Amino acid sequence: FVRLMNEKGDYVELTGRESDTNAGIRTRGFHDVLDKYDGLKPVSRQSANWSQAEAFQKVETIIQGNRNIKGIIAGNDTMALGAVAALKNAGLEKVIVVGFDGSPDAIASIRSGGLKATVLQPAATIARLAVDQAHKFLTAGSTGAPEKQSIDCELVTSANADQFGLFGRK
Repeated sequence: FVRLMNEKGDYVELTGRESDTNAGIRTRGFHDVLDKYDGLKPVSRQSANWSQAEAFQKVETIIQGNRNIKGIIAGNDTMALGAVAALKNAGLEKVIVVGFDGSPDAIASIRSGGLKATVLQPAATIARLAVDQAHKFLTAGSTGAPEKQSIDCELVTSANADQFGLFGRK
């Protein structure tokens, strides 16, 4: 997002449900990076509650007073897609929109020039790992792995979108 924005410009953040721990974690993660760039100016932060329809409505309202926004960063792909639709409806298709999750709809939008990027949480990999470790625990009494494990996310852009499928690499 920072690179796409050339480290400057007004942006909007769409967050998930405010009571959701994950929404807060994603926002903190965004701001751990974004706040280091003096040229990036947040003009609005709104909760769209993980909803595409709500994101569409919120962005429609936000752009009435902020037609010069350069980017929107969203806490999930569903909200990002709602933002893309609202921007398209308003003729502001050059606004940079990025999401998070790596959903098939987001990847399709990247391929067609809507979203600029998403961060893939490899849900398919995580699910396989969970099943394999559950099987190992049930058959051997231990997984041999630590209880808390880190799984890397992957940046999906137009340059590599064709390499991804259903929440993972093809």
